[in-house]
Amino acid sequence: MFNCLKYFHTHSGTNFLYKNGNSFIISKSKFISFRLCSSSLRAKDQFLQRSIVPTNHFQDSLPRLPVPELEKTCERYLTAIKPLISAEKLQKTQQIVNKFKSEEGKEFQEELKALNKRNKHTSYISGPWFDMYLKSRLPLVLNFNPFLAFKDDPKPKYNTQLFRSTNMIISSLRFLKSLRENVLEPEVFHLNPEKSDTASFRKIMRLIPRSFSWYGAYLYKAFPLDMSQFSNLFNSTRIPQPGKDRLQVFPEARHIVVLRKGHFYVFDVLDEDGNIIPPSHIYDLIDHILTDAEAPSSHPISILTTENRDVWANARGQLEKIGNSEQLRLIDSAIFALALDEEELGDDLVKSAHHMLHGPVHNRWFDKSFTLIITKEGKAAINFEHAWGDGVAVLRYFNEVFADSTKNHFVGPKTVPANVDAAHRVKN
Repeated sequence: MFNCLKYFHTHSGTNFLYKNGNSFIISKSKFISFRLCSSSLRAKDQFLQRSIVPTNHFQDSLPRLPVPELEKTCERYLTAIKPLISAEKLQKTQQIVNKFKSEEGKEFQEELKALNKRNKHTSYISGPWFDMYLKSRLPLVLNFNPFLAFKDDPKPKYNTQLFRSTNMIISSLRFLKSLRENVLEPEVFHLNPEKSDTASFRKIMRLIPRSFSWYGAYLYKAFPLDMSQFSNLFNSTRIPQPGKDRLQVFPEARHIVVLRKGHFYVFDVLDEDGNIIPPSHIYDLIDHILTDAEAPSSHPISILTTENRDVWANARGQLEKIGNSEQLRLIDSAIFALALDEEELGDDLVKSAHHMLHGPVHNRWFDKSFTLIITKEGKAAINFEHAWGDGVAVLRYFNEVFADSTKNHFVGPKTVPANVDAAHRVKN
C-alpha cells in the first residue's frame, strides 16, 4: 500500500480482486504515483476565462420549474401514446386515465406539490432524476454512459497522443480553475445575442444583485441556465453500492488518474497552492507513461466497472477488505481520468463510435464523472457517467477545452522537455 501522493512509489504486484465467471481471483496490477514540487504555470495562464460576471451570479434568482397540473399531465400522456396503440386500446386507456384523475391522481398531485414546497432549493424532478440512474442495477456501459468525439486539431502536427493529451489536460485544468474561482462565464442562452452577448450587457448584469439578476437578463431576452451540475464535473465519481449507488466529490484532490494497458498512473497536476504545474512537466510525465514498457495487465480490475451494479458493489467491497481502499480512493478522487489507448482508428467513424462508447474496457473506469480518451494517433473523445448531470455542463466543457487546446498549444514539436526525471521519481 502507499500514502497517496506524499511519496514517489511504484506498486507492482498490488493485490486486486477480479471476477472470473462465478468466482473471484486475486490478480496483479500496476499502480504508479508521482508527486511534483515545482513552480506552476504562469499566473496569467492559470485561467481559461476571466468573466466580469461571476459564474454563479444568476443561481440565486433562477425561476423554479413549476409542478405541472394533473389535467395537463394526463393530456400529454394520452397525446404521447395515441400514435402507438389501437383505437380500442386508446379508449380503454382513456377510461383508466379518467379514473386516475378523479381518484388517486388527486392525492399524488397534492403530495407532489407539498414535496416541492418543502424543497425550494431544488426542482421537484431532481429526486426522481437521481433515483432513475443511481437505483438502476444495469451496467453503465451502453445503457447510460454517452460519449462525445472531438474533431482533430486543425494543425496536424499537434495530433499526436503526447501533444494532444498534454494540451487537453492543461485546458481542462484552466477550465477547472476558472470554475472554482467563479470567473468562468455563466451559462446563458442568448435569444438575441446582438443585444445581450455584449460587453455592455455584462457590465450591467454584474451590477444587478444576485437575488433578482436572472430577471434583469430576461429583459434582454437572455436566459441564464442552472449551473449546479458543474460542481460534479471534476473530482467526482459514482460509487457502486447495493441497491443504490452514490455520487461523491473530492474537492481537495490535486491529481489525475491515467490509464494505459490496464495500468493506473496517478500524478499531481496542481501544486500545493492549487496552481497548474508547468506544461513541460506534464509533458514529461505523460511521455514517461507512454514509454513505459510494462506488459498489459493480465486481469485489469477496470472491467468490473462494466458489471451489474450490485455485482460491482460486492466486488468493490471485497477489494477494500483485502487492502485496496487507498488505491480506489485515488481513482475516485482524481480530477478526471485520462485513457491513453494503443489503438488507431483512422477515418472509420463506426469503429471510432464503438471504441469511444464501450471499449477497450481494460483501459476505462466508467464510474468517473468523465474520461478523456486519446488514441495512438491523437483521436480524442470524452466518455461520461450520466447520473451526475446531462448535456449542459459536459458540452460546455467539451467546447471550451477543444477551443482552448487547439488555439493555445501549450506544448508541441518545439517543446523542450523539463527533465523532471520522472523515471527516477518512479520506483519500478
